[in-house]
Amino acid sequence: MSAEQTQATRRTVRQFALALVACLAVAGGAALVSATDGPTAATQQQAGTTTDWPAPIMKPVSPVN
Repeated sequence: MSAEQTQATRRTVRQFALALVACLAVAGGAALVSATDGPTAATQQQAGTTTDWPAPIMKPVSPVN
């Protein structure tokens, strides 16, 4: 095997290794994002008009002219 073939082989292997690392990084990020959105993830409860506590006591105010 000549020096040029060895250099070309090393470059090809290096490019494949870089592509593999990039693909694994993207796949790992996608798995992390989808895992937090899945049904097994803890759900967050949003406060709304029916779940606010304590409810404010509204006193009627007479109009002032």
